[in-house]
Amino acid sequence: MSDLVRLAALNNAGWCDAVFRAHGLAGHFDGSVWLNRNPAPRFYPNAVTLRPDDDQTQLDALVTLAADLPGGFAVKDSFAALDLAPLGFAPLFSATWIGRPAGIPAPQGDAGLDWGTVSTPADFDAWRAGWSGTDPAPSPFAAPLLADPAITLIAGWRGDAVVAGAALNRSPGALGWSNVFGPDDAYEACRAAALRFALGLAGDLPLIGYERGDDLARSLDLGFAPLGPLTIWEC
Repeated sequence: MSDLVRLAALNNAGWCDAVFRAHGLAGHFDGSVWLNRNPAPRFYPNAVTLRPDDDQTQLDALVTLAADLPGGFAVKDSFAALDLAPLGFAPLFSATWIGRPAGIPAPQGDAGLDWGTVSTPADFDAWRAGWSGTDPAPSPFAAPLLADPAITLIAGWRGDAVVAGAALNRSPGALGWSNVFGPDDAYEACRAAALRFALGLAGDLPLIGYERGDDLARSLDLGFAPLGPLTIWEC
């Protein structure tokens, strides 16, 4: 198994932890699993596994977590290594970890946007609105993310509106790449432009994340390589 998969799992757990903490919901890293015992922001799991070889410890932790969250929750099985059906979970979806080593040339593609980092509450509101698009439900993101030194939100501006963007989070040895968005009529160009901007911030760190479906294919076209499978379970 690639060491990048372990880096990706740890990095993604760090991103999940930051999203929870931005809502004032503290989690903790417990050896081979990250856990948060509070109701989750929309789309986010309450547990992320960090190693592929500690099944029993992880299962024990999930049993305890289930007692704290009787309404149900999601688990990111970072190595597609667990069978959570006996605990009452069902697979929600499978995906693939992806990595892009430093030094690969940046992709071409430009939707004519002005790219920059999100640094003010007004910028954050615009980024969050761009991410949500026409979805009326609340986004999972809260403004205290801006104060987290590990987090950088990048935005593609068209006038006063953010129409494209992504989230970056630093962890030891890697830069996480997630929550990429853009308009339907220029999505691939925006994705390439966002990646090019992110590479300028990454330095010698690899970019890592996960994708599925059409977005996985788009990521491979942009120089990412598949690293390994993951499974999201929910109960």
